[in-house]
Amino acid sequence: METTTTQTADAAGTMPAAPTAQHPLAVLVSRMRARLGGQLPPVLWSMPDDELTGLLVDLQSLVGQVDAALLAGMREVDRRDLGRTAGATSTAKWISGLLRMRPGQASRRVRLARDLDTTLVMTQTAVNTGDISVETAEVIAHTIGNLPAEAGPDVRFDAERAMLDHARTFHPHDLARIGTTILNTVDPELADQILAKNLAADEERAARARELSISDDPYSRSSFLRGKLDPVTTDMLRTALEPLAKPRPTDADGPDTRTAGQRLGDGLHELLRRYLNSGASPSHAGEKPHLVIRIDVDNLAGGTGYGTLLRTGTPISAHTTGLLACDAKVSFWGTVNGEQALTDGTRLFTGKTRRLLELRDQGCAFPGCDRPPSWCEGHHVTSWLKGGPTTVGNGVLLCGHHHRLIHQGAWQVRIADNGLPEFTPPDWISKTREPIRNTRLRT
Repeated sequence: METTTTQTADAAGTMPAAPTAQHPLAVLVSRMRARLGGQLPPVLWSMPDDELTGLLVDLQSLVGQVDAALLAGMREVDRRDLGRTAGATSTAKWISGLLRMRPGQASRRVRLARDLDTTLVMTQTAVNTGDISVETAEVIAHTIGNLPAEAGPDVRFDAERAMLDHARTFHPHDLARIGTTILNTVDPELADQILAKNLAADEERAARARELSISDDPYSRSSFLRGKLDPVTTDMLRTALEPLAKPRPTDADGPDTRTAGQRLGDGLHELLRRYLNSGASPSHAGEKPHLVIRIDVDNLAGGTGYGTLLRTGTPISAHTTGLLACDAKVSFWGTVNGEQALTDGTRLFTGKTRRLLELRDQGCAFPGCDRPPSWCEGHHVTSWLKGGPTTVGNGVLLCGHHHRLIHQGAWQVRIADNGLPEFTPPDWISKTREPIRNTRLRT
């Protein structure tokens, strides 16, 4: 043991007490502090570039070695439980106060000291020699600590060694990202097993958490759609909606100005329309599910008043009702001979008539639109409410967007003498209002 002694007698001539023995590490630290203190602030202007670069590397290694000694001291303090002896609630709390260290940092350092002493022997050696920093050691300890329980001692040993190899090249931030996949490197088969297990557990949790709610907005005619879906259902919904929510090509009415959210909303509308029209849904009360709207026939013909959604009682405008009735199953309800009666509904533009429209128009007939027939609804050029027949000569295929556009009235559609649909633009698009047609149609 090295000792420190005092040889000077006091004023009374009494010699001091026997020398106090000190631990070699304490003596070394004291001397290092004294020597470094005598060299600070350093005068480095005369140091060559390569020597200055080497100095920085050596100083960083020295800092790492000092940190290693500090960790060893923390571990011994923890082993002796000096923090609780001093009245603190934990070693980390005591060290935080003693060293004026942030509580979170003190907790991490105490935890790292325990890990280095008990499980991470190779990492401890690398810290002691200054090969890696404490920050790097923390990343390695976190990585090994987060390995699944199925990873045995051999796998953990291989993972620690691999992380130390990477630590010679990568910054702690990059090393942390490598650590998230280190199991794939040291034991790919186990990594696949763990991944499959975790995915199954995650999917089960997601399935249990599924929900969907539809609630009315008290301040508008809209409704809120809220939900949480499992991954498969989410992918199914995205797969179904994305092609239906693509931006429309620029057409005679201009570019598609809808936001992404509006396009998705329209895509959902189109998805539901196709589903209900397909007849693929289960029957309810002897019929396939469908939208039922009540409206007075005079209001429907005149575009006045409103209709009512039978299921919810929600009022909708006569304009929207007329739009839906343009290509719908229509029944008349009233009193015949004192009895309530309902006519057999007829879905318009069905069978051969629909096929002939598809063969002629090949999709939405609006100029510039390329939506295929499956996107389209049959529109009466002269409304059937005003005596227009349900024939090819009085019909035109329109996608949902252009069907709504035509019903707004600014654009007009007619069947030309050659039997093809043509459209008259509003005056703010064309002053001459010359009819135009989709270039896809033959002339």
